[in-house]
Amino acid sequence: MRHLTTLLALTALSTATAAPVTLTLNGQPASLNTTVIGGVTYIKLADLQKVLAAQGGANAKASVTGCVNEWLFNGIWRLRVTKVTPFHNDPYGDGYAVTVEVKNGTTQTLTLDDAGIHYNSARNLTFADGDSWAKMTLGVGAWQDKTYAKLPQGTGTVYTFQIFPEEKLDAAALAAATPQKFLFEVDPKLDSSVKARFSVPDPSFRVDLTCRK
Repeated sequence: MRHLTTLLALTALSTATAAPVTLTLNGQPASLNTTVIGGVTYIKLADLQKVLAAQGGANAKASVTGCVNEWLFNGIWRLRVTKVTPFHNDPYGDGYAVTVEVKNGTTQTLTLDDAGIHYNSARNLTFADGDSWAKMTLGVGAWQDKTYAKLPQGTGTVYTFQIFPEEKLDAAALAAATPQKFLFEVDPKLDSSVKARFSVPDPSFRVDLTCRK
């Protein structure tokens, strides 16, 4: 019994709660509590699962991630979001204007459509409450024209997407709806003429609008 008491005391002394650590999961910082046992730092699996669930699950879309004004690269296209501002457009109402710059990062002249960026691909704004907006003013045809324009090496294009909620919001509701992320879908299927290849399994872009470079 005396030996058992000594063993329990040693175990208690070798186990301690350490300071929280910050990990980057799915491109987002997450603070997790840690425990030190025998000099080794551990994280509870249950805590890790909660963070993953809050960020979209362990199987969340593994897009290329970054902040506003940060160049992101998927092996073919370089992309950055330069500005996000409230916007009004009749008859759509109030929404957000997202300015995006895309550049050709290969040595080959390409169109956006050749390498996964189609005019009707998904582009979404997501919010802290889990809501997302995808309604856009694509009827003007300007973005479609850009997806078919030829871009030599190092050249690019700039476009401002106007994204709105499905139902119009009043001024107070719009002020409360601060976008957290901008999702820019890129189709991994390439035209047969494209010699370059994506450097990541999922070439789509996920921009964190709460941070800036």
